[in-house]
Parts: sequence; structure tokens; C-alpha cells
Amino acid sequence: MIRACLAAASLALWVLPAHAQSTRERLASLESQVTQLQEAVRGQALVELSQRLDALEAEARALRGDLDILQRENEDRRKQQADLATDFDRRIAAIEARLAAVIVAPTVPPAVAPIPGEPPIDGGTDADETGSVASMSPAGPTASSAPTASSAPASTSAPVPNESPEVLYGRAFDALKAANYSEAISGMRGFVAQFPTHPLADNAQYWLGQTYYVTRDYAKAIDAFASVGSRSPDSSKAPDALLKKGLSELSLGRNDAAHASFNEVLRRYPQNEAARTAREQLGRLR
Repeated sequence: MIRACLAAASLALWVLPAHAQSTRERLASLESQVTQLQEAVRGQALVELSQRLDALEAEARALRGDLDILQRENEDRRKQQADLATDFDRRIAAIEARLAAVIVAPTVPPAVAPIPGEPPIDGGTDADETGSVASMSPAGPTASSAPTASSAPASTSAPVPNESPEVLYGRAFDALKAANYSEAISGMRGFVAQFPTHPLADNAQYWLGQTYYVTRDYAKAIDAFASVGSRSPDSSKAPDALLKKGLSELSLGRNDAAHASFNEVLRRYPQNEAARTAREQLGRLR
């Protein structure tokens, strides 16, 4: 009996080390598999991350390309709008010059018999606006005002201006239509300074601002357009002047100021054509 117990104990002592060895080997194998799996996962994650980065970079390049295209198209549109505005304003300038001639035409005295040797005095208007307003400037003495033997000498009469306001206004318009912007600026500015209460003073102030706008001197254009509204808020030029003020501010990158100007157009002149353009500009700013 004792021998049987000793034999069983000896067998157990021999089996235990072998089982422990097998367990250690299995544990080492599992650890190795886990390490390999971790490395595989890490490598796959890096690959996927790299692929995502490449995709994002490609998308960013595509977006930059689209942005460049949109910026060029936007710049082209702005230039086209500026050209159209210039052409439109030139046509308006010609029409206003003709209207100016019609407005002041009733003040011209009717035709009288000419003095022998002098050209006839015509009370009508000419096709060219400068010529039409020039014909309203003071002319030589007529037969009805010719001095008599008992009248005072002509040299003692009050001096007569060489040019009327209409002549100066017409000359500035001619310069604007001819794209002689420096002369147009000088003429319009001089007209407003010399005849601030004349019926054409608001128009001259507006075209002064428009000349600055066409020549891309937007800061001066803003001041000139703002002066139209401050001088005569009910002027026919006030809505367009306020709109052009906003466009000038937009051209300088002053988006907040432009936004305020466009909203002011809608508030003051909701039925004017300028309000439609202001509304479109506000839509683009959002």
C-alpha cells in the first residue's frame, strides 16, 4: 500500500512540471499573437489615416481651384458692371444735358431783329448740349437795348459774366462724355462751389461722385455721393447717390458700411429702381 502511494506521488511530481511548461508556452504564444495583432491594427490605422489625409489635401486643392475661378469670375463681373454703369451714366449725362437746356430755355428772350453785321440771336436749343447752353450766355446788345445819343456810354454799364452756369455745366458734361475725367472733376466741383443753389447743383454733385467712381477713387466718391443726400435728400439723384455710395464702400471692402447704405436705400426709397439693386447687393453680402 505504501509503495502504491509513493508511486502515485512520484508520477504527480513528474506531470506537474510538464503541465506548467505547456501553460507557459501557450501564454507566450498568446502574447506573441496579441503583439502581432496590435502591430497589424496600428499599421492599418496609419495607412487609413494617410489615405484620409491625402484625400483631404486633394479636396482642399480642388476647393482652392474653385475659389480662384469664382474670384476671377466675380472680378470679371465687377468690371463688366463698372463698364455698364459707365456707359449708362454717360448716356444719362447726355440726356440730362439736353434736359438742362430745355429747363433754362424759357428764360431765353424771343428772337429779335439782328443788328446789321451781327449774327441772328436764336432762342431755340441746339442738338449739342454745349452749344445749346452756350447760346443762352449773354449776347451783344439788341436793337431794343441799343444806346441812344442821350444814354450813358456802354463802358459804364455793369460787367456781364463771360459764361453762364449752364455753359459751365455743359462743358463739364462734355468732358465726362469724352472720358476727360480730370476736367470733368474740376468742372463739376467748380460748378457746385460757384452755384450751390442752382437747380443743376445736385446733378453736378452726383456726377462729380460718379466721375470719382469711374476712376476708382472710391474714397472721394463716397464723400461726393454722401453730399448729394445731405444737400437734398428729396433730389431725384439722392437714391442713386446713396446706392453708389454703398457700391463705393463695397469696392473698398467696407462691407458693414455698404450693408448700412443699401439698407438705407430700401428704407428711404423703397419704390425707386435703386432699391432693387440695393436689395440684390444685400443678398450677395449675406
